Amino acid sequence: MKILVAEDSKYYQKILQDTLRKWGYTVALAGNGAQALERLKEKNGPKLAIIDWVMPEMDGIELCKKVRETINKSYVYLILLTANSNKEDMIKGLEAGADDYITKPFNELELKFRLQNGERILNLENKIMQLALTDPLTGLLNRRAFVDRLVSEIARYKRLGQPLSLIMVDLDDFKSFNDTYGHLVGDEVLKHVARCFSRYLRKYDFIGRYGGEEFVICIPGVDAAAAYNIAERLRTGMKYVDIEQEEGEPLQLYITASFGICELNDKISDGFDLIRKADEALYKAKANGKDQVVIKE
Repeated sequence: MKILVAEDSKYYQKILQDTLRKWGYTVALAGNGAQALERLKEKNGPKLAIIDWVMPEMDGIELCKKVRETINKSYVYLILLTANSNKEDMIKGLEAGADDYITKPFNELELKFRLQNGERILNLENKIMQLALTDPLTGLLNRRAFVDRLVSEIARYKRLGQPLSLIMVDLDDFKSFNDTYGHLVGDEVLKHVARCFSRYLRKYDFIGRYGGEEFVICIPGVDAAAAYNIAERLRTGMKYVDIEQEEGEPLQLYITASFGICELNDKISDGFDLIRKADEALYKAKANGKDQVVIKE
């Protein structure tokens, strides 16, 4: 984990840097509050910071307030480092947005435990965020998370002038699996399809469960013709799944799906428009007999 040390004293910078590195942390340094704020705002900036109360340009109290006002993408855990040990000052720091505090000169063991507490809270927040963004059955992005990412990808690829394609997928006759074998088997089919798709896609492609037995895949940097070849690999690679049962012989099921593709172009207004057009191609695939790939014309 990377930790920011915001401290104008070279003496304390050195002590903290050496101590944190000894414990296996990566350390970023800032000599004043303004510089610390910029470090924390960076795309992959530290998520845990030790902040001195007294610093030039912006003190620790003001820095805590600015962090809480301006950084919303993820939580930053702030430990205020202060020579003031009276209760009123501690309360003032916590009210400003600090999560914890430690007094100078600090005890190494106390600092270590306070850092570990901060890590636990950040890890818990990451788990909560992950649950909020993923489909609990398949582990894929949920509908909202997928659309949010698609919006940013569309803006980026329009700016770069590069292609981007969307693939909508709907499992054919999925209701028959639930009706014949039960919903637990149906769930295993969905998980199998999610694993197959994830295995065949590149690491910078992203996939979501759009709802029920419907999936949606974004293929950045790829035109419709290349996306068609990818969809064909997905279509043929997912067809068979073996499912263990608590009672009886394992099931081997045959699965098909219909695929619709739309490539981003100047006529498409936003992510929802791109999804709608890919969905139109998907339903054309259904109407043409299922188990096939159709590109939106």
